Amino acid sequence: MISRTKVTIAIPTYNRSNLLKINLKSVLAQNYPDFQVLVLDNASTDDTESVVRSFADPRVTYLPSETNIGPFRNFYRAIELNPSVYLVLLHDDDPMLPGFIHESVLALETYPNAAFSVTGVQGIDEYDNPVPMPVSVDPPPVGLISGLEYLHEIVVGRNLVIHNSSVTIRSSALKTVGGLDVPHSKHSVDLNLYLRLAAQYDIVFIPKQLAQVRIHAGQDSHVRFNISGGTGPLGTMAERTDAIAHLLQSPRAADAMYRRWLTERLLHINMRRSEMTAQLLPSLNLTWEERLQIATQDIATSIPAGESLILVDENQWGSKVLPEFRLLPFLECNGQYWGPPPDDRTAIRELERMRQEGASFMVFAWPAFWWLDYYFGLRNYLRSKFHCVLDNSRLIVFDLRHDSQSIEKNQPLGNEP
Repeated sequence: MISRTKVTIAIPTYNRSNLLKINLKSVLAQNYPDFQVLVLDNASTDDTESVVRSFADPRVTYLPSETNIGPFRNFYRAIELNPSVYLVLLHDDDPMLPGFIHESVLALETYPNAAFSVTGVQGIDEYDNPVPMPVSVDPPPVGLISGLEYLHEIVVGRNLVIHNSSVTIRSSALKTVGGLDVPHSKHSVDLNLYLRLAAQYDIVFIPKQLAQVRIHAGQDSHVRFNISGGTGPLGTMAERTDAIAHLLQSPRAADAMYRRWLTERLLHINMRRSEMTAQLLPSLNLTWEERLQIATQDIATSIPAGESLILVDENQWGSKVLPEFRLLPFLECNGQYWGPPPDDRTAIRELERMRQEGASFMVFAWPAFWWLDYYFGLRNYLRSKFHCVLDNSRLIVFDLRHDSQSIEKNQPLGNEP
């Protein structure tokens, strides 16, 4: 029976009885006194029902579906059935750590304008062994931050990953923004929700590892984001475009300089999204050979022959494509490509070293356009200090010969307006 407790832990599940059992144990071991667990079984064909009923705990309610309604509708059903002040949409393979509910409720009651709280996470494998998270992420904020600031950081390019099982949502805020939606991709439903909540509310980050994320072959996010050809990043790019729209509707957009910066980011992110789409549907764009031929022609007509060019191309173009120029790989060691830099400061330091040694232009080719998102400190440094002489879907070229005067020149390293 569904109760009116302070917290509802909703666990949509399908054919994962062994992992679900571990999850239920971790939830029922929580020291918070007022919560319930709703297990939404999406017509499993294994022993999920018997596993759930074996707990014989009045806090657990088993809610089976007669037919498989798909993951999204099962999560949607969890929101519809939730009667509590706070809701956790817990993946059936991600256990809780002690103190998760207590710390999450404390954070949300301390900050009543926060729509949701986020805890730190630990990675584990299918046998509960600690493992590193598969994707490098930026350190999360600590404590309360403005939702608009979170949106800004997403647009800047920070990889602030929020894992669904680390989140506790204020139900009233969830109702205000309209619950779950799928405007772009069924693989970015959670991010879409967090961005819409951030447009209207604050977020509180709890600097403690209170949830575990299980990394295994059957994990949907592993298939969509960490395997070549996965469609997850395409949906993420679309959500970042929405983040720009939310900021354009916010008080921050009253500043003309900020609107201009948002426009620049919109054009770049939308181009990246189209590039990813073309990788899945190659016929949408020019062939690799066509793009390379046109790109080299662009360089030949935009840069005087004989100049030294820093070429950022992931070492994919080859050294003979532009014989009339001196091509310098980046990073470079003894004239050889040395791979991507570990961080922005290294990239900027090496850029200035090569510039002092005679490099006059820096050319980003489309295979390395991701650098201008990932190394946002380098991007900001280049755009604030040097004139961009070419910017299209094949090339972004900076003239390193003279410092340019820019409205962003005094921005601190790694930040945007």
